[in-house]
Amino acid sequence: LKPRHRVLFVLFSVLFLLAPFYYQDNLGGEGLNLPFNAVVWVPVLVLIGSGLFTMLFQGRWVRPRYLPAFLVFVGGILVAGFLSGLERPGEWLVRIGVLVGGMLLWFSLLQMQVKRRELDALAYLLLASMLIHAMVGILQLVHQPILKGWIPVSDAQSLLGMFQQPNLQASLMATAVALCLYQLLTPSFLSQRWPMKALVFLTLPLAVFEILASGSRVGMLGLVLVLALVFTSNIRVWFARKLVLIVTLVVIGVGGAAGYTYSDGQLRAYSKLERLAEEGKDARPHIYRIAVDTWSRSPIIGHGIGSFQREFQNQRAEYYDPMRGETIDNARFSHPHNELLFWMIEGGVVALVAIAIAAVAVALQIWRLGLQRGGRVAALLLPITLHTQVELPFYISTLHWIVLVFLLYLAFHTGAKTKILSLSAGAKRLIQGAVLVCVPLLAVFLTHALASQTGIMQYLKSRGSQPSHLNFALSNLYFRQTGEYFMMRTVLHNGIATKDADVVRTYIEWGETFLSQLPDIQVFKDVVLAYAFLDEAANSRRVLDRASSIYPEEASLKKMIEGDFVIPPKKHRGY
Repeated sequence: LKPRHRVLFVLFSVLFLLAPFYYQDNLGGEGLNLPFNAVVWVPVLVLIGSGLFTMLFQGRWVRPRYLPAFLVFVGGILVAGFLSGLERPGEWLVRIGVLVGGMLLWFSLLQMQVKRRELDALAYLLLASMLIHAMVGILQLVHQPILKGWIPVSDAQSLLGMFQQPNLQASLMATAVALCLYQLLTPSFLSQRWPMKALVFLTLPLAVFEILASGSRVGMLGLVLVLALVFTSNIRVWFARKLVLIVTLVVIGVGGAAGYTYSDGQLRAYSKLERLAEEGKDARPHIYRIAVDTWSRSPIIGHGIGSFQREFQNQRAEYYDPMRGETIDNARFSHPHNELLFWMIEGGVVALVAIAIAAVAVALQIWRLGLQRGGRVAALLLPITLHTQVELPFYISTLHWIVLVFLLYLAFHTGAKTKILSLSAGAKRLIQGAVLVCVPLLAVFLTHALASQTGIMQYLKSRGSQPSHLNFALSNLYFRQTGEYFMMRTVLHNGIATKDADVVRTYIEWGETFLSQLPDIQVFKDVVLAYAFLDEAANSRRVLDRASSIYPEEASLKKMIEGDFVIPPKKHRGY
């Protein structure tokens, strides 16, 4: 291997075999609230820097097909973000950074100029990562928790994966099935050594097992579509490898039978589909209607990145019709369970057109790969892409975004052309300087985010008695709002305990501003309590009415409406 390829394999191993498996106690949710997301970005940043330095050192660059379409995609998202405004700067920077970082990774990997044999080896490394993820799922099914503190566990023995969410584990396993079949059909598979073949035939049944055992609708649908697409588009190849076909069908059957007998996964998935068909029983149809109504109020440029929760909750209050009894559960939805709707609401048609142009470029590239290879590549991209249309996997798991980027790299590796790099000395120094400055700074930011997460958890474990643990979060761009949330709750309850009206009013000012962006149920209740403490009944009722219009089925709000609430006791610390 050439030195640059050795570096690529080392970084690739760290990215997929080590970084995604970092775990510590966390708040859950999405983004940097899940610690492994911060860790994953460190090798990604180094990979981006390595690819760009390789390009400058070689004096050549690799131009993939339809590169202008991806430039329009990134540019369109940036323009949409600026046109609609910076609703929440921290979230804006992270969202745009993740998108731009993924595209830079795709471009940088291409600059490494690997050959087909090396590309297959990278795919096997990714498959090894998926096998480890499958093993994590198996450990989570054990009644007595194993490796607690090292992997997420649940009392219900759920297939959470490292992502703490069953659907994400299921969609990754569906991608693992597609990658196994892809490798089985490569020209080099029959000549591979036994560890590579064993890796494929061990990962395949485990992945099928976990999809069926999880009861995930999106996982099962992804599995069915992958199998249908790969088998129908590669019939000739399968019949030319009859023994491989027989063994493949057997291991898929074994995995499927084990998943079926292990639990009532299929029955749970069928029950979900049944509820979806019954009006009002599943939240998604209502979420989609509210989301479309929200988008229609600013269809061209959207409402701004970070504005979804405010705009969606406002529209949600208008959507409810007491006569029809149309309500959805009390969750404070951070997304509309659909990536396109999310960008439509926050970036409008501008963002949607940018995404559509990139999608067309991917479709054209798959078409140019031909029926057999194109069918296999389409199957690789399908599970995660499908998942984006019913949830937002990338916001919970950066790994899913990085995996999709690598699969796009695999798709666009064919047809890419090497060209002479014509850059001025100043432009080269600018790129070098940007890499040398940005990579360390972003790595420090990610490390600081991990420290902030740790501090918040220590604060909660101390039951709010040690606010100093929040110092990292309060100085972190991403966690500042979370740190303020916990700190201000402490301020409120201490103000009530000491009967300090000025302190309580300080909380009200903060709480009203917070609610204008994030209509959180707990903050609603705290602001109501604060106004009640100050004997401002009208304001208390105003905030309570607003909260109940958004969350009409919330039991605690109903009790407050009935007057069944008290000022917190003196010992309450507001954690």
